[in-house]
Amino acid sequence: MTDANRPSPPAYITSFPRLVLDRKRLALLGGFGLLTFALLLALGGGRAAVSALTHVDWRFILLAILIHYSGFAVRGLRWQQLLGSVSHRLSWSFATTLLLAGWFVSALLPARAGDVMRVGVLHRPAQDRPGVPVADALGSIVLERVLDLLAILTLGSGFGFIVLRAQLPNWVLAAYAVGVAGLVCFGGVLLVTPAVLNWLRGWSAQRFWQMALDFAAQLVESLRALVDQPWLAFLLLAESVYIWLCDAFLMWLCVGSLGTHLPFGRAAFVALTVDVFAVVPLTPGGIGQIETVNAALLTLLKLSGFNVAAAVLVNRAISYWSFLLFTGLITFAAGLGQWLITRPVVSTAAPAETSGHNPGGTNHANL
Repeated sequence: MTDANRPSPPAYITSFPRLVLDRKRLALLGGFGLLTFALLLALGGGRAAVSALTHVDWRFILLAILIHYSGFAVRGLRWQQLLGSVSHRLSWSFATTLLLAGWFVSALLPARAGDVMRVGVLHRPAQDRPGVPVADALGSIVLERVLDLLAILTLGSGFGFIVLRAQLPNWVLAAYAVGVAGLVCFGGVLLVTPAVLNWLRGWSAQRFWQMALDFAAQLVESLRALVDQPWLAFLLLAESVYIWLCDAFLMWLCVGSLGTHLPFGRAAFVALTVDVFAVVPLTPGGIGQIETVNAALLTLLKLSGFNVAAAVLVNRAISYWSFLLFTGLITFAAGLGQWLITRPVVSTAAPAETSGHNPGGTNHANL
């Protein structure tokens, strides 16, 4: 599709942050990544870390890449099924492509901005599908996060108990406690919200107040969709377990590529605990944040003859930097990159009606 034939984005897309790919932002991201790389090398002994990196076993690396990417194929299937649970039938290829594009945006902007993009693109109708209501799209993404957190906490705490038992440091226990508290709060809010919304309707008959309550009610309904579909809920949870076990295998294979034997349970504990701390990314793609926690947890295992910095760098090279390139190619190949490049804001307001003859010969009422 040429630029001339490509439809202009609607207002909710145009208002989305449009500086994702400006040079200044990319320079800051690259600089932050290089700083993290340099600090890890320094902490890893410089030459010792470089020496370890030059002797990686590429068979482990290729298998790690395959497993890591397979997790995102399952993520696309899971999101397709979540949308299907509220009667929105999308193809796996479209759902997976849009999910990957959202990951690409979130890797460039903090606070998971890619989720905003996913909601906006889904809401816009296309020739082969109707638009998805914002409440349903948002509900599917919230359920993704809930399933992720449930799988991470269950697997991470289980492996942590097996590996370290009573030796788990307080900062790790605190992170898991916050995650469990978040899930409990979510369940409680979901349980009482319908009654609260009915009570709030009596406060005012004002149109926008009622519209806001209608949106909240639709969102809650989409979040509760799995309650009446227990088999689907079980399948989605099983898929979530596989998705996060891919992170565990990635860590295990990255350490193995450096010639160090790390029991799978220990690798899984490290990877999943890192994921707990990355639930709320403080930087684009969690750069610096994830590396710090990763290094701290690997150090906690006290592996002899092992370069922690090299393991962290190999892991992030696969899970972030290679995937950033891959998802960027997918985003632009699918035509979704048009929403991410800086462009002047075009007014979407309808032209004002005029009385009398239009000099241009155009009847505004027929636009």
